[in-house]
Amino acid sequence: MSSIFRKLPDAERNTNASLYFGNIDPQCSELLMYELFVQFGPIKNINMPKDRVLKTHQGYGFVEFKHALDAKYTEDILRGVRLYGKLLKLKKLDSKPQAQQRQQIGTFINTKQELLSDKYIDVGAKLFVNNLNRLIDERFLLNTFSKFGTVIKQPEIKRDHEGNSMGFGFVTFGDFETSDLVIEKLNNTILMNSKISLDYAFKSELGENGKKVRHGDEAERKLAANAKKNNLLKLKNSGKVNKKGNCK
Repeated sequence: MSSIFRKLPDAERNTNASLYFGNIDPQCSELLMYELFVQFGPIKNINMPKDRVLKTHQGYGFVEFKHALDAKYTEDILRGVRLYGKLLKLKKLDSKPQAQQRQQIGTFINTKQELLSDKYIDVGAKLFVNNLNRLIDERFLLNTFSKFGTVIKQPEIKRDHEGNSMGFGFVTFGDFETSDLVIEKLNNTILMNSKISLDYAFKSELGENGKKVRHGDEAERKLAANAKKNNLLKLKNSGKVNKKGNCK
């Protein structure tokens, strides 16, 4: 059974035989969902992504059958079924090429982030995230790290010439309090089956001694503190910011 619960790389997944299932009650486990779906056909894989802190599923998952017809049959039969009083949502996976999916993800993130980058001052709270699972994309980074505070720029994952993740990326926050907290909470923790490491990213310019200098140094923190003291870290345009740093 352990292999059934292992998350498969996208390249190994048959999207024609796979379903997304959502609106799942916290009481539903992978085993329960497996026992439900296996009634309609042999299952190759089932996975329910876990919350990085609570280790509980996030209310959705993916099931891959051995045969595409079983996926279609399951979708038709279970339409309208409720589990623990919640309507089960089922949807066929998008079979579009990965490059096109990444382009759509980039468009989503840019749309969501462009207003923030225009309104928040970049104080240098930029983190380097290393040893990322190759399945993690920019959207996943945004959803994960934005739970701690305001991410003011599009998360960046370094990719090779074919568009494949190189296993590291960058996330920029609006203040050092948030970035410090993220390092404290997530450094050396497991994110999608990989133990990640976090540190401040290197600045683009070299230091006075000609060596690389990381963001988050004393000089940047003093500038950020002065800016905060003089209310310069608020929205550049007209508007207010609540205590959590979100736009009202």
